[in-house]
Amino acid sequence: MNRPTLLLAFAALALAAPVCAGPGKTWTTSGAEQFARGKLEGVSVLSKGWVELAPQAEEIEGLEAEFVWDVETSEDGAAYVATGGPAALYVVREGPAELLHKSDQKQVLSVLPLPDGSVLAGTAPEGIVLRVSRQGKVTTLADLEEAYVWDMAFGPDHNIYCATGPNGRLLRLSRAGEVEELFKAKQNNIVCVAVDGEGTVYAGTDTGGLIYAVAHDGAVSVLYDAEEDEVHDLLVSEGGALYACTAQSRIPAPPGAPPPPRGGPPESERPPTAVGAGPEAPSAPNSLYRIEPGKGAFRVARFDRTFLLSLAEGLGFVLVGTGTEGRLLAVEPDMQYRILTELDSSYLTAMAPLPNGDIIIGTAHAAGLWRLKPGVRKQGALLADPFDAGYLAEWGRVWWKQRTETGQDVRIKLRTGNAGEPDEHWSEWSDLCLDASGSPVEVPMGRFAQFSAELSTRGNLGSPTLLEVNVSYRQANRRPVIEDLAVDGESLLKKQENGGPPGGPGPARPGPRPPRQPGRPEPPARKTIAWQAADPNEDELTFKLFYRGLDETEWKELEIELDDETSYEWDTARVPDGHYLLKLIASDEAARPQGEALADEKVTTPLLIDNGPPAVRDLAARALADGAYELTGVAADGHSHLAGIEVSRNSEDWLPVFPTDGILDSTEEPFVYRTDVLEPGEHVFVFAATDSEHNTGSAKIIVRVPAPAE
Repeated sequence: MNRPTLLLAFAALALAAPVCAGPGKTWTTSGAEQFARGKLEGVSVLSKGWVELAPQAEEIEGLEAEFVWDVETSEDGAAYVATGGPAALYVVREGPAELLHKSDQKQVLSVLPLPDGSVLAGTAPEGIVLRVSRQGKVTTLADLEEAYVWDMAFGPDHNIYCATGPNGRLLRLSRAGEVEELFKAKQNNIVCVAVDGEGTVYAGTDTGGLIYAVAHDGAVSVLYDAEEDEVHDLLVSEGGALYACTAQSRIPAPPGAPPPPRGGPPESERPPTAVGAGPEAPSAPNSLYRIEPGKGAFRVARFDRTFLLSLAEGLGFVLVGTGTEGRLLAVEPDMQYRILTELDSSYLTAMAPLPNGDIIIGTAHAAGLWRLKPGVRKQGALLADPFDAGYLAEWGRVWWKQRTETGQDVRIKLRTGNAGEPDEHWSEWSDLCLDASGSPVEVPMGRFAQFSAELSTRGNLGSPTLLEVNVSYRQANRRPVIEDLAVDGESLLKKQENGGPPGGPGPARPGPRPPRQPGRPEPPARKTIAWQAADPNEDELTFKLFYRGLDETEWKELEIELDDETSYEWDTARVPDGHYLLKLIASDEAARPQGEALADEKVTTPLLIDNGPPAVRDLAARALADGAYELTGVAADGHSHLAGIEVSRNSEDWLPVFPTDGILDSTEEPFVYRTDVLEPGEHVFVFAATDSEHNTGSAKIIVRVPAPAE
């Protein structure tokens, strides 16, 4: 299902995660965020992480349109609905929606019932305000000389305030049809308007995210500058606080950036941006703000990939209609919030409360009307987001945490499949599990699973509460994988993969060795063997390590109890110099029953063990005519290439010596060294040879220079 998650900024929420316990694991679903990823069929998700039954919702028949743009209610209990596709005005009383007027305009964007029983309708693309009398007669109240009449509000001064575009004008309209401009914003569209009990008019814009305040004396000020680009709706609550919701579709471009391309219908036919573009989630977040004039503003909540489209007050909450998931949010007096319900529509574009406490909700794509009633429905279900066990799995028991009273029930069923989204190839639902303490569930093996939690109540008992759901499972076993095996940081498996010698000696030349330090201790005869291994089931692994010489046929144990370890120090002084193979076995036997465990093993390319020093031999000295000496010799190693030859005279600094062919590239290298002119007396020259394994051997030659004859 993988819904673009509406929820949220719920803090410190538990995510569904497999909890390991030997070969068995537990899929746990708890916390508001994880519950909210499922489909809500008549249930609410509270910020506390609870699931409860939602208010009862009834679909209202009779509407024939693509969009519902506005819903307003009158004191006599009627709800008036403005639609587009086609442009029309409907009324809802007790039964289905009834058509009041079908307009020749493209859209009826706003509606406003008046105290005298007549109803106003704001249209596009000619910006005409129509009046429908109590008797049904339709007349033109005013031509506002704008393309859009986005919103209308009735003030305590008995005037009508109109939010218009595309010239960003806030207009005051008398009941006689006289039009007065209150102010002109820099933005193209004023898309929403609200009036408080003292006559202050608030207006929200479609760019810049500004909320303007117009005092009863006409003074205009910016009340708030939201982070988002579009303030889509405003609500003055009964307590006098102003709520604002935003509906930007993308993060605003920086100043100076070119505007994004706009396609689609002509400007005159284009509906509001948040819902006219189709059922795609916005790429930018949107917010709900609470503003107390004179005291400041704060963000109540921020929502990713969600439009906030409509506001109303009712059922004890401030209600927020969203898109693109058709979810209704409810903000509690303490500013906690919940997903109150989810309707079968993409966008909740408009809503208004009735005097009896019901809420009328209008939707778009395709248009629909819903009546939400106080109290809770008798039954509902949470259809969880499908869970991926990572591999084919057996499913065991279901248990859950709940709070119920007599007459309240929570029951859970499960189904499985091997496709990420449930389809006709998934299994049938299991029988309902009735015991919260745990029940075995009979479903076929499958990689994916989904549960449905059914909540029900009788009479007026209120809702049961679901707190957590657990499902045990065990993956079919898969073989562990040894990914690498290295000695002293050099991979002996990847060398094999890259075409290294498969069965005999021939080690590669090492990189430059560090400079020799006089008096440096000999390197210890140790090799660090390290490996990387993984188990697809995330089972605990144990390791066994073996070796054998190239000329041997049986493996010898190095270590057979390497639990949760990934390296081993091998004391190579205990084996003769030569070429060896290493074998590593990784097994999941500690986590699997006998007969089910699987193992992987890898054998390395040949590894050279060389702890013996090179020999320096055949040293000889020959006097030269200029008083210098030519010293010759041979450096040789039984296994490793030579890496360097040095000489020190009378314990002075070490100097490099080069082989006679100028290249150190074999296990035996003749060399020659020419001294400076030597003073008469005894001179001791020490020659040291180092191999590629950093072993060093040395020998000396004494050169005695006679004094000149007198």
